[in-house]
Amino acid sequence: MQKKKLSVIKVQQVAELINGELMNSPAIGSFEGYTTHLENVQRGMLFFAINPHHIDSALQRGAFGVVFDKFVQTHMNDEEIAWIKVESIPQSIVRLIRYELMINGVQMFALNPIQYAIAHKLIRDKNTLFFDDTPMNLLDALESAPANIIATSPQILDLALECTPCSTPQTMPFDIITPHPMFESKFYYKLHSYQIPLPSVFLPELAAITDMCVRSGIAFDFAHFEPIASLLPISLAQDARIVPFGSSNRVIIPTNDKDIFLRYAKFLNQNAKWARIVMLIPTLLSEEEEDIYTLYEDQNQKPLEPICYDSSNELPILLKTTPYNFGLIFGISTQGLAFVLAQNTQEYAPALF
Repeated sequence: MQKKKLSVIKVQQVAELINGELMNSPAIGSFEGYTTHLENVQRGMLFFAINPHHIDSALQRGAFGVVFDKFVQTHMNDEEIAWIKVESIPQSIVRLIRYELMINGVQMFALNPIQYAIAHKLIRDKNTLFFDDTPMNLLDALESAPANIIATSPQILDLALECTPCSTPQTMPFDIITPHPMFESKFYYKLHSYQIPLPSVFLPELAAITDMCVRSGIAFDFAHFEPIASLLPISLAQDARIVPFGSSNRVIIPTNDKDIFLRYAKFLNQNAKWARIVMLIPTLLSEEEEDIYTLYEDQNQKPLEPICYDSSNELPILLKTTPYNFGLIFGISTQGLAFVLAQNTQEYAPALF
């Protein structure tokens, strides 16, 4: 993808956009890009000197201008380039990003973390940028001239004048095929059948992303969808060791998301009536989570007596001593549970010598 050029934006115009003061009358008239990172500086660029110690190196690399918010008189011997003083570099970067998003018609899409993870595996569009970092790094990312940006961070989404939400459509954009494996999804889309490694409980998120892509002309592909570790259950051996998925009849689903916990509880109660289901919940819950017991009972035909735990360190022994086929754990992520189980395995590993 070709890098975008800013030659149409004059030095004075840039200074005004970022609410800065042009400290001299430079020989150059415009910039051909911008960056906050020294290693990205190329000839003709405007350099945002977050670290003043990088100014000399940026000039050696060919920077045509420097934005600074601290005293840099010792560096300002070069009157050929533009020196722009601002009150705050982070705020000036935000101003420039907002201008670039507006002038280039970049569309911003607001996704939740689950939608973001699924979209990252589904979308195959070179003009779409997945971004969940800081505004300072977004300034450099805009050099790739994306037509669309997909983000979850409110800090990034607030940069756009308008964001497009990713909402579940009233009608599924694909025809679900049943029966199918419990932790996969099988469906028809435009006369083709697909079976992807996504638990069917997340079909609403898949539908929302598909609908968003169709409406916005974003290219996507079901055929190369890869597993998302954070959305897949964990298979455990009898001694609570993690084993390859499908190699054990004991499956654990950890989550910090109350909605996902309740959806899985309802899903398992409807589709695994033959199974032993155990529910592990922290003893202490936040005010937003205290209604989880009531919600669980309202949504399920077969209420379960939850097992409470005070600390995640208790989970390994509970998972060893409790009989179950499916376990739902609220209050810990997949990564967090994997870490706790790994620590427990190391602690009790027999000595070799």
